[in-house]
Amino acid sequence: NYFNCPKPEPNTLENFMASLDKAGVTQAVFTGRNSPRVTLSNDYVFECMEAYPNRLFGFAGIDPTQGLNALREIERCISQLGMKGISLDPHHINIYPDDRILYPLYYKCIEIDVPVIFTMGPLVGKWGGPAAVDNLAEDLPELKIICSHGVWPQVTEFIALAYRHKNVYLEASIYQFLPGAEPIFEAANTILQDKIIYASAFPFRPLDDIKRFLEYPFNENVVDKLVYKNAARLLKIDENQEV
Repeated sequence: NYFNCPKPEPNTLENFMASLDKAGVTQAVFTGRNSPRVTLSNDYVFECMEAYPNRLFGFAGIDPTQGLNALREIERCISQLGMKGISLDPHHINIYPDDRILYPLYYKCIEIDVPVIFTMGPLVGKWGGPAAVDNLAEDLPELKIICSHGVWPQVTEFIALAYRHKNVYLEASIYQFLPGAEPIFEAANTILQDKIIYASAFPFRPLDDIKRFLEYPFNENVVDKLVYKNAARLLKIDENQEV
C-alpha cells in the first residue's frame, strides 16, 4: 500500500469492460506481474486478450530470477500469445534496472522489438532514482523503456531523462494529481508530448480519472498523442484510429 492507495475491490473482466465503455475507452493495455510481491499470471492476461481481441493488449510479467525460463516466457508471450511488451519490478528483488542480470532480457526485447515497463513511482528510496535508468538508456539505446506512475516524486528528474534519451517514455498514473507532480502536465504539453502515455492504473484509481486529466488546457493535437497515439506507436498499433 503506497501512499494510502486504496486496496482494490474484487472485480470481474465484464465489469472492467463496462467501466471502459463508461469512460469512453476503446482500447486498453494491462500488465501481467511476476514478482515476490505482486502476481498476475500471463495466462490470465492472454485469456482477457482473447476475450476482447484488438481491444485489450497485454504485457508479460517476467521474473528475472528464472534465468533461461524468463527468456522462454518472453518468447512465448510475445511470439505465441501476441503480447506487446514485458513488465518488470526489479526493486522487488532488490536490484536496479541497469543490473547486468537483466541484460539478457533486454537483449531479447531489442531482438523482438518490444518495450519494457518498469514499476518506478512512488519509490522514494534508492530503488527509485533516475541514475540506473539513465545508465541503461545510454547503454542500450535500442531498448524502449517505459517508467510508470510518472516516477513521482522524482518527476522533474525523469522528465529531463526522457527528454535526453529518445528511448525513454513516461506513463503517468495514480500520482499525477499529487503535490510535486505538476511538471508532468507541462512536459506533456510541450517537450514530452510524444513521450508521455496516459494510464489509469485501474483498479487502484478509477477510470474516470481521465476526465480530470483532460481538464488541463493542453495544446491542440496533444491530447490524441497522450491518450492514444504515443502508446499506439510504441506498441505498433494503428496510430490513425479515431479516439
